[in-house]
Amino acid sequence: MINLNALIQLKPYFSKRTVTILLVAFVFASCRQSENKTSIDEEIDVLELEQLPAVAHPIDNVSSSAKIALGRLLFWDPILSGHKDVACATCHHPDFAYTDALDLPIGVNGIGLGPLRSENASVLQLDSLIKRVPRNSPTVLNVAYNGLTSAGDYAPQAAPMFWDSRMLGLEAQCQGPPNSRSEMRGDAYEEDLEMDSLVARLASIPEYVIMFNTAFSGGIASVTRENYAKAMASFERTIVAKNSRYDKYLGGEMSALSENEKKGLLLFFGKAECGNCHSGPMLSDYNFHTLGVQDNTAHPEGTDQGKDDMYRFRTPSLRNVALTAPYMHSGVLATLKDVVVFMNEG
Repeated sequence: MINLNALIQLKPYFSKRTVTILLVAFVFASCRQSENKTSIDEEIDVLELEQLPAVAHPIDNVSSSAKIALGRLLFWDPILSGHKDVACATCHHPDFAYTDALDLPIGVNGIGLGPLRSENASVLQLDSLIKRVPRNSPTVLNVAYNGLTSAGDYAPQAAPMFWDSRMLGLEAQCQGPPNSRSEMRGDAYEEDLEMDSLVARLASIPEYVIMFNTAFSGGIASVTRENYAKAMASFERTIVAKNSRYDKYLGGEMSALSENEKKGLLLFFGKAECGNCHSGPMLSDYNFHTLGVQDNTAHPEGTDQGKDDMYRFRTPSLRNVALTAPYMHSGVLATLKDVVVFMNEG
């Protein structure tokens, strides 16, 4: 941008004609700027909305291409599940914005993907039926930023995971689902033996030993629970989407949002007070709230009492929210309109 005061100060050093040309250029640039930024854009400027920063990594798990490659293979490999019939990608599939488009996930003994997946498909000979996974499957998109409430305040090792934030950091999170009977373990082995059994499986496969050695060094001794977690977390931190029209708008592309969308943005952070909970770069305060969302009739325990048995659940991020229906911890709201109506009714 041309600085008018600086231009005037330079006047003694340029001819009258040169100064006139520069002044015309300044006026033209100013007009272009006013055309691009309207009064509603100026109202939005006041909100000081933040963009997503670069992905941060824990000090003890610096990213590398070898870790990412290993983590990617693990994410897609059903060998992590007890009966080798479920992968992480089963419930976090890119075709469904890294979730599964179901109200409650179907893990062990299911068949198919996404909304076409059916439960207890008699693929496995189990002693009893596998119950549904009790909570809606969150997307893995931007999970690298979990816990980010402002661009300058973020600790990846303390990032809250799951609807009740019961685990912190992706390195811890990826060790949870393999232990769950309904999600991945099934009846292949007892819960307290699950991770040891998983590591033994991986260590028995030469190709995996090579990849662990490349990522961490140490040969077969590098195939450990800790290194499994570091590789998986390194891959999940690459599943990032931060080039939406909202991001482009915050980056200065004024035409990225329509006028109605800009009005909706002002309403969201203003009168509607949605921004009270859906704030910061990830559009979540990462706090817990009791909203009175009804239980899902397919819930294995009948009801879900949430964090501290107080029916509280963490505020979900609204990034990519249009792609991740159905909504809420129980998956009982099918559309974004349903969510807005529910919240508006109090």
